[in-house]
Amino acid sequence: MSRIPQRIVWGLACYALAAGAAAHTLQVTGVVVHADDHTTSVSVIAHLPLPGGADPATFIAERVHILLDGKLFQPTSVALQNDPGNGTLTWTARQDRHADSIAMLAPVFPDRAGDTTVVLVYRGERLVDRMALTPAHPSATVGESLLAVVLRFISMGIMHILSGPDHVLFVLGLVLTRGTARQLFGLVTAFTLSHSITLTLTALGVASLSPNIVEPIIAFSIVVVGLENLFRLKSDYLLRVGLAFCFGFFHGFGFAGALGEVGLPAQAIGWSLASFNIGVEIGQAAILMLVLPLLALAQRHRAQMREMVTRYASVGIAAAGAFWFIERVISIRFTGNP
Repeated sequence: MSRIPQRIVWGLACYALAAGAAAHTLQVTGVVVHADDHTTSVSVIAHLPLPGGADPATFIAERVHILLDGKLFQPTSVALQNDPGNGTLTWTARQDRHADSIAMLAPVFPDRAGDTTVVLVYRGERLVDRMALTPAHPSATVGESLLAVVLRFISMGIMHILSGPDHVLFVLGLVLTRGTARQLFGLVTAFTLSHSITLTLTALGVASLSPNIVEPIIAFSIVVVGLENLFRLKSDYLLRVGLAFCFGFFHGFGFAGALGEVGLPAQAIGWSLASFNIGVEIGQAAILMLVLPLLALAQRHRAQMREMVTRYASVGIAAAGAFWFIERVISIRFTGNP
């Protein structure tokens, strides 16, 4: 196997220091993937002391968790090189297969405090992607085509809102009351605009807010919208737009948590953010397409039925929000996590 060029070693170190500066990360383990037309090679550049007294070849092999197009990387050849001058060893393995997508499932040394795994992906001689894996960002899919990135993040956005009952109930609470299609569109647009702002700022590292604040406020927002449905004296459209917009900022911080777990592909940050937002909007649209025809049917059958559905549904929404709020506050108080 060929020796890893010195420029790649320095590139790994510089990228890790830049990515981990806020956390004062100093130790770097590099993973360099070369994906060609017929072969995929993986090189792990690690500090010499890390294996301790264990066999380095076995020690590193057991810690490399990579999927090639969804299938486990199974090398057909392996080589090991020591570089005492740089204090590193290089484990290189190759599999005779092409990969359009490379998924790194965990840092190479997750049990080593302060060690960051930096992944560089080359196609031919061209660097196409890079990612730093830490306990906060433990996995990543790298080296994808733009189309694959777009489809993955759209799907992620759809699944995130549909699998998050707190977000679903907030949207339901907004649209339960009467209003024209234009008014309902305005409510959802206000929510979309604000959560897109905080989602983007958080994903780019510009802003952040602790989950210990975000999660209770999201639950509280559900209580507020449910009670507003129940006790408003008259329809106040501007108030509901304000609620959607203001609470949307906190829901955006919540959405950003999903992106924080997988990280954004360096070669398509803008596309991945936009795609995730599109997925969220598709999920919201699916909720509206399911609920609004049912409410219209109830209205046509009997006017009182629409009011009854709205009232009982709002009670359930407010109760669920109150339960989550209390649960999250208690959890933060005793465990430090919502």
